Amino acid sequence: MRTPDADFIIVGSGPAGVSAAFPLIAAGRRVLMLDAGNDAGWEDESRSARVLGSNLESLRADDGSSPKLQTPVARGILERFRRESGITGDGFTPVASLVRGGLSNIWGAQISYLDAEDIAGWPIDIDLLQRSYERVSQRVGISTNADLTAGANSASVLPLGATAAHVLRRHEIAKPADGSFRLFPAVNAILSEARPGRAACDLRGDCLYGCPSGAIYNSRQDLLALQKSPHFRLLDNMRAISLTSNAGWTIGTADGSSFSAPRIILAAGVLGTAALLADLLPIGGEGLRLLNSPTLAIPLLSPARLLRSATATHSLAQLGLSLRYGERASEYVTGAIYEVGSLPAQSFVNRMPFGRKAGRAAFETIAGSLLVATIYYPGDQSRSYIHRQTAGKGMTVRGGFADGFDIRAKDLKKRLRREWKRLGLVPLPGASLAEPGIDAHFAGTLPMGATGPFGTSADGELNLHPGLHVVDGSVLPDLSSKYITMTIMANADRIAHRLAQTEANPAL
Repeated sequence: MRTPDADFIIVGSGPAGVSAAFPLIAAGRRVLMLDAGNDAGWEDESRSARVLGSNLESLRADDGSSPKLQTPVARGILERFRRESGITGDGFTPVASLVRGGLSNIWGAQISYLDAEDIAGWPIDIDLLQRSYERVSQRVGISTNADLTAGANSASVLPLGATAAHVLRRHEIAKPADGSFRLFPAVNAILSEARPGRAACDLRGDCLYGCPSGAIYNSRQDLLALQKSPHFRLLDNMRAISLTSNAGWTIGTADGSSFSAPRIILAAGVLGTAALLADLLPIGGEGLRLLNSPTLAIPLLSPARLLRSATATHSLAQLGLSLRYGERASEYVTGAIYEVGSLPAQSFVNRMPFGRKAGRAAFETIAGSLLVATIYYPGDQSRSYIHRQTAGKGMTVRGGFADGFDIRAKDLKKRLRREWKRLGLVPLPGASLAEPGIDAHFAGTLPMGATGPFGTSADGELNLHPGLHVVDGSVLPDLSSKYITMTIMANADRIAHRLAQTEANPAL
């Protein structure tokens, strides 16, 4: 019998993978992490290289995606995944990563927490999840935006942009009578005070370009702490491509290597995990159900702020919002409001009906008064499925929306228009519904508590394959409209604590 390489092998170095590693090594378990990427990064590149790209990628024609997905860093991450993963989209944009740190390299960094009502049908205890939220929050570092002119409490804060602050004050003066609409300062995984190895946000607006100061949380930062443990080992350039059961589990990698352990923890992201498990699951003609969040983007003008310059702030969400549209617990949308003046100008100049020079002049004139709201629906409003490709070993994700979603989306826009008017905002032409997948809020393929071949236990262990645990978004039974990265990390932490407590002593 082959001697195990570790007690646990974790596939993936993103937020879920590192969150699972910490409790295991703290309990003395030997952990081997396989990473499809390596330590090469863009932190040492010049600002012009990070903003423009080595081949001027930022000047490419606009493809209609989010500005954060059009930066050189994001393009490089997404193009590598599309090139090597074998996963394509049909009415769906497959957003995933094969680089060190996963999608935390390009995430929006906004923080949300689920409550007891959100997880009412899950086979887990809200108290345990909340403890994991607390542990993860302390590790990543979180700040709330604040209007510093009004004074700040003792919480960690960053300055709220002037236009966002103006809108928030309007909301506080005339709140909606029924309370269905909420507007509040956004909470982001970004530092307002320096920590060892990470500087505080310098308000330069580099948030979408890899944040060279390290102020925005990236799971690459956690790997530095993990590597100080004698129980942790990280291997670069090891893209897992196969899983074999043999008195434990063996992982095969693209370079022909193999590694074994009694238990495997999959943290490769919903799409990466599905691809790795494709030969172990009975994915038939209907495909594997994938939950994702239908997403609306709405440009907004604040006439009261016209011709005023943008203030120094970060490029992450300035305000958070929520709006209930039905009686069921899940029937609410959430979203974020961004100051356009802090976002890359080129993404907006490319969409203007002017030449580049005139478009930039127009943008600079009105940028301080422009906002963009992104609105997320819950995952039950999506209809997306992962299918095996008829030829070869690849997979295709076919995207779509729930029946009647167009009617609900139209009604939501009407309700939001009333709120925008109350806030002194004018919706501009150009509101759009994103193609499924661009939100990168994925869940539900291998739900915890579900019976049958695609279900997993409360510990993320596959019903069909004991010893295989999943800790990424795949195991979330449903998908609320809230941002899910913090929940994925907390659930991975919860599962790993459970495994560290219940598993046998480390292998000799």
